[in-house]
Amino acid sequence: MGTAREPGQEEEVGRARDIVAVANYTTMKFLVFSTVTLCLLAGCTSVSGTQQAVPSLVTSVATDGSTASMQTQGAAELVNLSYSDGSITVFAVQNGRAKVSTRFTPGHGRAQGLAVDKSGRIYTTISSSNSNPCLACIEIFTPAGKMVRRVEAPILPSAPGPPSLTDISVDAHENVYVSDYGQQAVYFFHHGGNSGSPVIVVQNSNNAASVLSTPNGTNVVVSGGCGFASVRPYTRIGPGQYQPGSCFGIGTIALIGGSADNQTEVLTPVDGVPALVSVSSPSGGASFTTPDRLASISGVALSGDASIAYVANAHKQCVYVFARPSKGWIAGGQPKLLATDKGFKNLDIIAVRP
Repeated sequence: MGTAREPGQEEEVGRARDIVAVANYTTMKFLVFSTVTLCLLAGCTSVSGTQQAVPSLVTSVATDGSTASMQTQGAAELVNLSYSDGSITVFAVQNGRAKVSTRFTPGHGRAQGLAVDKSGRIYTTISSSNSNPCLACIEIFTPAGKMVRRVEAPILPSAPGPPSLTDISVDAHENVYVSDYGQQAVYFFHHGGNSGSPVIVVQNSNNAASVLSTPNGTNVVVSGGCGFASVRPYTRIGPGQYQPGSCFGIGTIALIGGSADNQTEVLTPVDGVPALVSVSSPSGGASFTTPDRLASISGVALSGDASIAYVANAHKQCVYVFARPSKGWIAGGQPKLLATDKGFKNLDIIAVRP
């Protein structure tokens, strides 16, 4: 990441760069750090309106009953987006060691958000005031870094501003979801944007800066419209129709760097608190710890069936491989650590093939 930083700062540089790119969130981020840290340490449980409290610490430890096999410990391929220079790196992981397979820089370093589909294709968004290479678009690459498609953002009627894409997510059907901060909307393109107009999930959602889809595409989680460090789920109730749910708290200011399963359990870093991973959902939340007490958690990625969580530690440039407890990520307590993969560089936002 260039110059050395104190422990706990690496992932903040990444997320701060992203958020500043879409809005002036400097003051917001300071307030979130303070609020989240105090809540986690004090175990606060108060709820304001429809927003649930930030998940409190889990102290129980599960030593067995994990749902993942030791044979499924590591990802053969892990993709990382470094916000320090906008580069995307594909790492081949074998026997616990990562080696650079490919490195490329989309959109002259303007990449925002990262996703990988079941075929290994890599998705990111680009926004540029000078329209080079686009005003706002999705770019899709092979694992070797060759661009296979560019999808231009639409101009939505009655939008408050021009398109500005800030985050991206892909479900198991290769539907591509983007948050459009400029137009204050979230929408998706069918099957990688091959044809047709996008489907709007929500429009006129204040601060719609990040998005996560569940793998089955039934629920879409959006960071806009709920205030600091909280998100709202949208449930598909028919073709092109989504019903908003109640806001719930997460451990970070936005969903960038997080991952979700089909139960709408959202795993993210915890802003301002080393070594913690937040697990949040509409029905409650928890958190779990990583081995390095100074761990700078920059990103979390789930396997396709959510049985494995990959947790990036930018402090030691390693990725922890955790197995989902038999009772689930929220109810199961501390998950079992299966492996620690080493040899990464410039860890920030990560993704794995489902």
